[in-house]
Amino acid sequence: MHRHSLLILTCLLAVINCKQGLFDEDDKVVEYTEKTYAAGLYSGDKAHVFLLYSSYCGHCQKFAPTYKKFAEAINSWSSVVEVTGINCVVYTDVCRLYNIVGYPTIRFMGITTNTSDIGESIGGDRSLEGLIKWTVSEVFEMENIPEKFSFLQKVSTTQAKKWKSDTSESTDKPSVIVVTENEDVGRRVVLDIHDNRVRYTLLSSDAAKLLGAKSAGLLVFSDNGRITYIANVEDDREKFNATVKKLLNVKKSGEEKDKDNGEHESSKPKYVDTNLQYNLYELDMRSAVNNAFYTEVSLKTEFSKDELDNLKNFVRTVKRCGVWTPEYSDQLEHVHSELKSRDSLNNSDWTNILKSASEKGFPQNSTFIGCEGSKPLFRGYSCSLWVLFHTMLSSCYNSKLPSNEVLQHIHGYIESFFSCSYCRSHFLAMAERLKLTAITDEQEAIIAFWAAHNEVNERLSVEDHDPYFPKIQYPPSSICKKCRHENTGQFDIEEVFKYLLKHYRRVQTPSGKFRYVTGSRGNDSSDSKGKVNRAERYLLVRYGTTADSDRSYAFDVISYAVVCIMCVTLLIVLLLVICKRKLRTFNAASVYNRLTAPTT
Repeated sequence: MHRHSLLILTCLLAVINCKQGLFDEDDKVVEYTEKTYAAGLYSGDKAHVFLLYSSYCGHCQKFAPTYKKFAEAINSWSSVVEVTGINCVVYTDVCRLYNIVGYPTIRFMGITTNTSDIGESIGGDRSLEGLIKWTVSEVFEMENIPEKFSFLQKVSTTQAKKWKSDTSESTDKPSVIVVTENEDVGRRVVLDIHDNRVRYTLLSSDAAKLLGAKSAGLLVFSDNGRITYIANVEDDREKFNATVKKLLNVKKSGEEKDKDNGEHESSKPKYVDTNLQYNLYELDMRSAVNNAFYTEVSLKTEFSKDELDNLKNFVRTVKRCGVWTPEYSDQLEHVHSELKSRDSLNNSDWTNILKSASEKGFPQNSTFIGCEGSKPLFRGYSCSLWVLFHTMLSSCYNSKLPSNEVLQHIHGYIESFFSCSYCRSHFLAMAERLKLTAITDEQEAIIAFWAAHNEVNERLSVEDHDPYFPKIQYPPSSICKKCRHENTGQFDIEEVFKYLLKHYRRVQTPSGKFRYVTGSRGNDSSDSKGKVNRAERYLLVRYGTTADSDRSYAFDVISYAVVCIMCVTLLIVLLLVICKRKLRTFNAASVYNRLTAPTT
């Protein structure tokens, strides 16, 4: 009873955690919901930088610290442009409106009340400085700038002529004009001050020449219309800011509050049982399916023929090759039966299919147990997706839906629907390099995907990850001693294959019971050793290794080949030497005498 209570509590905590975004109340990022995004983005009173992300997306998690720093860096501009975001795991319906092709997506939303405006996407550079430059450029290129933000407009020649000739205290006349050779500097200064009394112009402009500027500096307008030129100000943002604020007697709008150096409660690592990661839980795999259906596939507005085919194949494979309770299997079958006969599909159709399935009990919540991380942003969906893929490959081995075909369907899903654009491009590039979709042997498919996962782990091991769950080469010796050779520490491919089949066919159900894959789906075959040898040769040819991180297995094989070539060469040399010695003892004269001697 205590065990089941603990399991239920863990599930409830995981459901809560999956809803949390990547930013907390201490960050300068405004998190929107489906109820607040429209009032914020389309209020018509300021511009917005809008991040659409998935809290399960690994690249989004890595990008979040940069986005936080970006929000902090331009926080003083918040009356003009606000830094915002929305978690598409929770608010998928909102995110679909913005035609997302991958996460993270960053849009600049100008000052508008047009709710059909989906903004402009950022170009290439997503570094801190790249984000700031892009934002500055977008802010000053907005159309229909309201009068309260007239400082965003560069001084024109017409205005310069008017202000020079007008000695009265005109209402549209600025107090200070920043003259700079660097437009980005001028723009940042007026954003820093955000006061209509401060404008900027370029030194090379006709307006600057007309007003008498000969170098970078400040043009100061007195009340009587007189223009004073301060030329000894360096063409530097900080120097301009300090001098302008003194001239205007401008104080910072509000002193910064003392920051709480302690971590936000939700960001603190919590205790997790790391041993759970080596068990398979149906709830983890259900969460992978639910997130795939409700969050990733649901982003599509229209499905191309290839996308529809990939979706049909994926749903069919999940239904047939997952290890499910009968109830969940029936719910998946309902989705499959609704989908398989369709020749076309749009988002409304897919939403109706999911709605119909939910009425039959198909769940929407995500609950992680073995894939739960020490923080909500760690592991979760990405972990559960890997587990689901490995389970489908192993459980359908030696069945009517062979593992190599399962691998093709996994590839199709990632290509069409996996929303983390950075992760998707990495996987597809690796699949192309390793020719994963060209595999025709079932065991090669299982071993190749295992090796590919270990390659990803090796690449990610040097990046930020859950400190409780380091990226390692799987399986470790602690759970599979036979999987490595004792003398070299190399993976024993035959034993790894046996382990994968056994491990990914034993799944714990939500009730705590276990389900096993046996019978018609296939058991260990009597000829498995021969097939494993083919898989090992496949790894050697495609990877140059048997999936071990130090690549020493490939080195041993190459060394063996070199030794063989040297031995053959030495043998040939010895034969030539022996033949040469015999030829030297071969006397031509004696041969002639024997040939010409009379016979008796």
